[in-house]
Amino acid sequence: MKNKILILASCMVLAACTAQPQAPTSTVQLIQSSSNIDELLAYNAQLRKMSPAELGREVQRLNAYPAGPATTVRRAMALSLTRDPIDLAKAEAQLWNVMADRSVEAEKLKPLAQLLAGHYADLRRVADNAEKSSVQLKEAQRKVDQLNDKLEALKNIERTLPAGGK
Repeated sequence: MKNKILILASCMVLAACTAQPQAPTSTVQLIQSSSNIDELLAYNAQLRKMSPAELGREVQRLNAYPAGPATTVRRAMALSLTRDPIDLAKAEAQLWNVMADRSVEAEKLKPLAQLLAGHYADLRRVADNAEKSSVQLKEAQRKVDQLNDKLEALKNIERTLPAGGK
């Protein structure tokens, strides 16, 4: 019996001495690219400071440039800030063109294009929901006005009735 306990204890001691397997760790690799993403982000910051007239001129200026992935992203950024739903849809389509492009420059811009396309899709959904809410609000206000008119008409009828006593 003592031998069994001694063997069991020595096995436990030996098992405790073994090295624990290390849990796999996830590593995030930062991709260093030579793309002009920093320039595009700075350009977007400049666009946000422009007036609507300046944005219109900037879009016209960009339309005159030769087509390329960076120019297309710039055009999409400018179109997205005009506050026109049609321009926002155009901006999203421009970004989808960049994501479909297989050139080296476009490959470097795809993460930014995907981010912006998602953002623009969200903006369109919010604008659509705001439009629906506005329509519903107008309809509700119209119904309230109709009910108020009916109430006033009933009050007028009540006032014209002879006072009936008990």
